[in-house]
Amino acid sequence: MEPDVSIIIVSWNCRDAMADCLASLEAYEGTVSFETIVVDNASRDDTVALVAERFGSVRRIANQTNRGFAAASNQGFLVARGRNILFLNPDTVVLAGALDVLVKTLDEAPDIGACGPRIENPDGTTQRSVRSLPTFAALLHQYTPLRALRVLKPLYRQYKMADFDYDNSADVDTLMGAALCVPRKVLAEVGVLDERFFVYFEEVDLCCRLIRSGYRVRFAADARITHVGGVSASRGLARVYLFRSLFAYLRKHHGRVAGWAMAGALAAGMFVRQGALFVTAALSSLILLMLGQGAAARHHLHRARSSARFLTRDGWLMLLHN
Repeated sequence: MEPDVSIIIVSWNCRDAMADCLASLEAYEGTVSFETIVVDNASRDDTVALVAERFGSVRRIANQTNRGFAAASNQGFLVARGRNILFLNPDTVVLAGALDVLVKTLDEAPDIGACGPRIENPDGTTQRSVRSLPTFAALLHQYTPLRALRVLKPLYRQYKMADFDYDNSADVDTLMGAALCVPRKVLAEVGVLDERFFVYFEEVDLCCRLIRSGYRVRFAADARITHVGGVSASRGLARVYLFRSLFAYLRKHHGRVAGWAMAGALAAGMFVRQGALFVTAALSSLILLMLGQGAAARHHLHRARSSARFLTRDGWLMLLHN
């Protein structure tokens, strides 16, 4: 008999986090049936061996190269048997009853195309996992010097859903991809994750397609999952992948001409903003160092180095891909 949920976890060099995630599933308290599928993107830290040795019932796919999150998730979907698919990050811990709430949410409303849980930090505080669909104005505020003028801040707050009540379930535009549950039949209808998104924005794209197809996207407040964050990401190149996926999203959903224009304006603004941040941080670091405030000087120096990496490496890698 098909399980209620197929849980698909994509891993890349996250051995310890994966152990905690799978242990939480092994000890899960609930009534739904589920299977777990791990798709590993050529980890170098023996993640696959750990899963095989300690969690023998978990199905495993071991890629020889890093295929990215979307492509690896789709591999898991092809072998999944569940009537619902939960895309789950490895740096998560599934808390009691969470899967039951997600399945019940989908079962009780066939017009819901995806639902996601309340995502919490390890200390129990809530992560802001709900967003509106991104607008060009909000992105200009987030990534360009226009942020300093604050004229677009109200639109940015709308995009970030700054006033969203995480204590109550509600229909939303998009949910964080760390834990996103979708009925199998819905994925078969609207399509699986778009593999143009190596990592980041694949869940935004899916939620956008769901809404355009007439489905609702639902935040389920009573389902709780802990999320550490950033475990599998390549920290040095994370923003390169982020911006590549952002530009791909703009081109896909706003047309080639408008999408390229938006991407070009954002890229130019990013370079200007990072240049200004570099100068400001470097000068601040120097002044603070002269005043004997070493700790504060190191903080500003770190920010200057981050901006310098963007100006000399990350920004160009972002542009070369596009």
